[in-house]
Amino acid sequence: MKIWLDVDNGPHVLIIHPLAAELQRRGHEISVTARDRASSCELLQLYGMPYQTVGAEYGASIMDKIRGTVGRSLALSRAMHSWKADVSFGHGSRALPLASRLLGVPTVTMYDYEWVDPKLFAWFCHTILLPDSIDADRCREAGIPDRRVRRFPGVKEGLYLDGRPLDPDFIKADLDLAPDKIHVLMRPPATNAHYHNPEAEVLLETLLEHLAAHSEVQLVYLCRSEDQMALLGSFPRDRVVVPKRVYDGPSLVAAMDLMISGGGTMTREAAVLGVPSYSFFRGKLGRVDEQLEKDGKLVMLRSKENAAGKVPLTKRSSALSVPDSQPLITSICDAIEAAAS
Repeated sequence: MKIWLDVDNGPHVLIIHPLAAELQRRGHEISVTARDRASSCELLQLYGMPYQTVGAEYGASIMDKIRGTVGRSLALSRAMHSWKADVSFGHGSRALPLASRLLGVPTVTMYDYEWVDPKLFAWFCHTILLPDSIDADRCREAGIPDRRVRRFPGVKEGLYLDGRPLDPDFIKADLDLAPDKIHVLMRPPATNAHYHNPEAEVLLETLLEHLAAHSEVQLVYLCRSEDQMALLGSFPRDRVVVPKRVYDGPSLVAAMDLMISGGGTMTREAAVLGVPSYSFFRGKLGRVDEQLEKDGKLVMLRSKENAAGKVPLTKRSSALSVPDSQPLITSICDAIEAAAS
């Protein structure tokens, strides 16, 4: 079987890497296309995965995103026309379902935030893979057709945290982190995302002020764009480390004493690994984060008034907790195969 995998964003590389390995182990042929954004191509190179670049950044406006999605769909269909895939798979890639329909290829999408607009996936996808925490009632509330849904156990981050060579010691050495400091990884919000709420930037400034007031804190600032450097304000620059190259995200998280983010993937990686995890995401909360919060693995920071008080600054003493990824890998690969039959 010929299986086409599409990478639309940096975190998707970590998702498709173990799936590609399992699908190849099952005897299938793999082809990867990638949109050049959010370090996706650099991560594919880091993981040694051959790929074909199709598309780049779209722009921030709604019209930019629509034009970009349609344009990339046409480019994908041209790029993959002669390969004759049996099935395609992507994590929330919006261009992939359109391109797959143009080529007559059944497509499987996977995502874990139910408040995206589901219409494109509902119209064009053979299967929609969702975490088992997003039940039928939540699907109805979010407008997701449950008849197309196939659920997988746990959270998507569990796909790639087991059996990988986490190397926090290399990260600490390469970033020259002081061993006596409290290492805090800060990820600003995705300001161009459809779900962005400006309240997150207010919370970010509050949290940075809180961290700056404690001399024992060394901040690893993983900004998404150069303009986010200005958000550091008067934070002492001798206590800020800004990575100059792309690192393996889970290893970076594993090297920290705590994780604070306005996004989703890295806070969930920390939650799964047992690294104290704090989120100031201010979009509509998804069921996965609701469940992690209920389980005590994730702390949601909802207001400027109490954000700082919910983030204790201490060295992490607990060991990493690594989940068994094989049941999740098996479930998703089974769904991809089933869509082609």
